[in-house]
Amino acid sequence: MTLTPDALAAARRHLEARIEAFIAGHEATGQPPDYFAGEYLVRALASLKAGDHAAGEACLRLAETPADSRSLQDMASVPTGYALLSTAEHRMSFERIKSGQLR
Repeated sequence: MTLTPDALAAARRHLEARIEAFIAGHEATGQPPDYFAGEYLVRALASLKAGDHAAGEACLRLAETPADSRSLQDMASVPTGYALLSTAEHRMSFERIKSGQLR
């Protein structure tokens, strides 16, 4: 299914607003996303950057999933053993993507 330019822009704005709310929630608490939430936030940001808003929504829903509700299959797909990104680093990535910067 091909979206019209208006629908595509609306899907992007919706995903941006949801990512904004997710990051702002972590900024408010002062706690960075854990490995699982951080990984799926990174995937949502990559999807936003690629213009795949449906995949971004799916990834963000997983990032928002409370720890006690996460499936074992989803948890197994998340790498560990690396330093968590800070909320500020997630914010910087998001702002770059929103502004169209590719780095």
